[in-house]
Amino acid sequence: MQEYQKWNGVRLEIAEYCQKNHISENDFRFLRIYEWRNVYERVLERFVDERYARNHGLYWSNIENGFQKNVRRIYAFAEGVENNASYEWIEKLPEIVKCEKVYLLLEEDEGDAKYWITECSPAVVHLIINEALEPIDYYITDKKFHWLITENHHDFVQFIGEGLDADVIKAACTK
Repeated sequence: MQEYQKWNGVRLEIAEYCQKNHISENDFRFLRIYEWRNVYERVLERFVDERYARNHGLYWSNIENGFQKNVRRIYAFAEGVENNASYEWIEKLPEIVKCEKVYLLLEEDEGDAKYWITECSPAVVHLIINEALEPIDYYITDKKFHWLITENHHDFVQFIGEGLDADVIKAACTK
């Protein structure tokens, strides 16, 4: 019996997708309990307003303005609406982030705000987001927590933090 058969929901969908599409654990892996907790806490500490985080965690910080006021907004857009923003931008994630691995935080359920956190190659992110799952809120950060990319279920995308080039993002995100 394979380990992933004990899961359900988002984690099961992704595990089955990865197996079916031969995505290796080197390119995409779920973090263990102590690993994911540390990543989640670091994201909250670095990007989310302390008062908001205490009450809501990461949940909906990307639409209720729950991010820290001193964290720089690099670029933001609504897919398919503003500046000819393209839904395909996420396929260009490797050229936007220019790193080997990222953390991908996937929201399981709006009501409970449970997250599955993975370490993965930026090239795999668009497959997971666009092919393995129904639209859900997600967050992507580098392993040093310099920047955070968010997309919510209203197709609003934000790039916040430091170290990403706004011109590269703009070129990748518009047609």
